[in-house]
Amino acid sequence: MAGSDEEFEEFLKRRKPVFRRPDDEMFEPPAELDRVVLRQAREAIKPEEPMRVFSAPRWSMPIALAATLVLAFAVIFRAGMPQEKAPPKPEVTVQNISDRVESPAAAPPLVAETPAWRRDAKSWQAEIQRLRDAGDTARAEAEYAEFRRQQRAYASSPDR
Repeated sequence: MAGSDEEFEEFLKRRKPVFRRPDDEMFEPPAELDRVVLRQAREAIKPEEPMRVFSAPRWSMPIALAATLVLAFAVIFRAGMPQEKAPPKPEVTVQNISDRVESPAAAPPLVAETPAWRRDAKSWQAEIQRLRDAGDTARAEAEYAEFRRQQRAYASSPDR
């Protein structure tokens, strides 16, 4: 039988293949395209990676529960305690300083008793400004009120 095997091998060598591929392979896609298609196919059938689940530490639940209980007891005790009454606030009254300062206009003005700066409107305004600059605002406001009463034309000065 050894002879028949040799004959068969020689027959196969002489035989012309029925389905022979052409050497240029013009109907086959390029090898790079095959690699791209195969890679996309592998990605399409690849199972999804499970999402990572983060869990809190084991000690966080008891700490949160204890903090909640402490806060609840604080609120309950605060609500159950009688409220302290605040001391009464003093009343605030508004007074016009010019009402308290005696005005020399109550008596008929005498020329001899009137200061020199009151005879002229500009010097009177300068005296009022001097009083304000010196810090004597009560007297300055009283003088300004008297000035407005006597000098209606100068009641609203442009610099105020």
